[in-house]
Amino acid sequence: MAASVRTPIGILSFPNLFSPRPRAPGGEPVYQCSILFNEAAQKDPAYQALRKAVAEEIDDKCGTGKSQDRQFMAGLRSPFRPTAEKAYQGYDIPGGIFISPWTKSKPGLVDAVRNEILVPEDIWAGQLVRATVAPFYYNTSGNRGVSFALNNLQVCRTDGPRLDGRRAASQDFDDYTGAGAAVMEDSELPF
Repeated sequence: MAASVRTPIGILSFPNLFSPRPRAPGGEPVYQCSILFNEAAQKDPAYQALRKAVAEEIDDKCGTGKSQDRQFMAGLRSPFRPTAEKAYQGYDIPGGIFISPWTKSKPGLVDAVRNEILVPEDIWAGQLVRATVAPFYYNTSGNRGVSFALNNLQVCRTDGPRLDGRRAASQDFDDYTGAGAAVMEDSELPF
């Protein structure tokens, strides 16, 4: 497996980072997520470093120069996929690309100032994140390509719109001042 590379900042989608789940029915449980990159992120040097690391992994595992061979590359699955191929909330990014890194062991999770994130509710789809990933070549059951191993993830911003549509409870309710608004004593409970 190639050395770890840091992604540019992207939008987190489908985070499954606290308990592993199979990627397919009957598959081995893994930790995973998707990270969406808009056109500005694709111009970031970190994105170019991702592309270079993938090319180096292909050349290392398949032979020098194979990453430049268009015919050879047409037979490989790319880890860079267009957001347009998905009809999910938030994937409507013009020219957007996403990656779906995964790992069998729990990734490290930190916030913007590198405090460890311990509560699953502190990570949700729509946050701006960056990750450290390592490209790896696979050739399994007739499928050949490159994917990314997920090492660590940093939540950089939490003020964007949630992709899952969930709202904070404080946004769903107003103050209740009607009858019974005070906290009831245990002896007053009807059950």
